[in-house]
Amino acid sequence: MSNAKPQIDASKLIKAMQSALNGSNAKIAQMTHVFEVAQNVLEYEKFKTAALALVGGLCDKYGAERVSLGWVKHDYVVLKSISHTDHFEKKMQVVKDLEGIMEEAFEQDAAIVYPAPENNVLSIREHEGYSRAYHSKYILSVPVRKGEDCIGIITCERNTKPFDDLDSEQIHLTATLCSARLVELYNKSNWFGVRMLRSMRKFLAKFLGFEHTWAKFFGILGIAFVLFAVFFPLPYKVSAPAILKTDKIIYTTAPFDGYIDTVYVKPGDVVYKGSPLLKLNQTELRLEEADLMAQEQDSRREIQKAQAAHQLAEMRIHQARLMQTLAKLKTVRYKLSMSTIVVTADSAIIIEGDLQKRLGAPVHQGSELFQMASIENIYVEINVPEEELRNVELGGQGLLAIKSRPDYVYRFNTTLISPTAEVKDQENTFAVRGEFVYRTPAWFRPGMTGVAKIFAGKKSLWWILSHQAIDYLRIKLWW
Repeated sequence: MSNAKPQIDASKLIKAMQSALNGSNAKIAQMTHVFEVAQNVLEYEKFKTAALALVGGLCDKYGAERVSLGWVKHDYVVLKSISHTDHFEKKMQVVKDLEGIMEEAFEQDAAIVYPAPENNVLSIREHEGYSRAYHSKYILSVPVRKGEDCIGIITCERNTKPFDDLDSEQIHLTATLCSARLVELYNKSNWFGVRMLRSMRKFLAKFLGFEHTWAKFFGILGIAFVLFAVFFPLPYKVSAPAILKTDKIIYTTAPFDGYIDTVYVKPGDVVYKGSPLLKLNQTELRLEEADLMAQEQDSRREIQKAQAAHQLAEMRIHQARLMQTLAKLKTVRYKLSMSTIVVTADSAIIIEGDLQKRLGAPVHQGSELFQMASIENIYVEINVPEEELRNVELGGQGLLAIKSRPDYVYRFNTTLISPTAEVKDQENTFAVRGEFVYRTPAWFRPGMTGVAKIFAGKKSLWWILSHQAIDYLRIKLWW
């Protein structure tokens, strides 16, 4: 029996040791990269710069073309930083698409690699669409966690080689190391009001006790509101519907019997002095004019014949006929001049008279054709409810907002209160006239409506909110 011992191949042992050493060195180098990026992030004092340092460091260490950081806010992912990019527009399509693939990873709460491995069970539809749209061959989206909560998503893009599990683990490790610092800086970067509410809650928790902090706080807030509502005066304004009006209404009538030939305007048109409104048919008048002109010539010839024959009586008769013919001709020509009806006011707007569909229809002398309202000296009429009339005084000021342009208000003074009430919308209202303090704009039109607010002094908030109900109860319950 042989007692020979197995021989160890020294060259193979050396190669195995070198391979293990190289693997250890590679892992040490990789961990060094992770700590270098994390250390760089921890040095910054603002969230924006820290986030840029994180994505920039990952982009450089892993040879990516672009690395982006999205932050979870109210179950949505908002893009906060892009590597080597100081500023970007939130409305850019690429920003929206990046947020889309980040939300895909956030909703599944898992790292997503594109192209997906064979055993993939995750949805990668958004990643696939993004890859086609922006020609990114390889994409990796990794959740950023603080404890068990996902606070953000890191998305890496590159075209040189695909991402493997080791890349995903190292990026996740880097993000986890930086997550606490990022959350701290993000909270500090919040709007002043949010930070103030958090500080106030801590103060109230210490001041009022740990339990029922918000209930106690809202109790104190309610007491403060009641005191404010009872003792602090606020400007009170009587609000009521209003309409623009004018004192000058112009009626246009038919000058003689005739037929409508042409209509030049329609309701709503602004017209000026001398502008044509309507034209009546002139055919009959032209024929009558021609006939009278022929009679004029005949009378003149007869007069000449009588003069030549020294027939004084005949001459007098024909002269009388000539005068009669000339009078009729003058009347016909006057009607011809009046057949085109023109505007007599300086500037007005047509409020009634839609005659476009009545071409050829007969009109009778004196019948109303158009109704126009002057657009000068426009005033406002406010329909103040009866219960608010006591709060309106003559000479008071108010503001008017027109429905067609509610972004501007116009100041007016109250000049007249109607002595009688009108029933509108099943309630008594009194018409209050207001004259504008400044010149009214050119686009004001009679009939425009809006809301007027008349200043009624200073009242407490409690009075403003309750005076109508109290007045109603006084009317119903008095004895």
